[in-house]
Amino acid sequence: MKSTEQERLFLDEVYRKARLLEYDKREAQRVLHNRKVLARRQILTVSGITIVTAVFALMIWIGKVDQWLCVELSLLLITAGLLIEKLELLWSLENDS
Repeated sequence: MKSTEQERLFLDEVYRKARLLEYDKREAQRVLHNRKVLARRQILTVSGITIVTAVFALMIWIGKVDQWLCVELSLLLITAGLLIEKLELLWSLENDS
């Protein structure tokens, strides 16, 4: 009788450790997925900012920049920055849920 109880306790411990290892595996996969998503978002953000900056620099180099265009491009960059910030907040709220 004692040996069966010891076997049951041993198996319970083995199953508990197996569940813990499975949980750790799922968490590691989730962390890897989140890192990939964040890296992709960062690449998109940096590339978007780089493209806008390159277009603006090209327009300056060509000589097509006047005062009104500077105001419009500044407003565009401010709007883009606010939009990116809002999207990042929304993405972080989705991941917390």
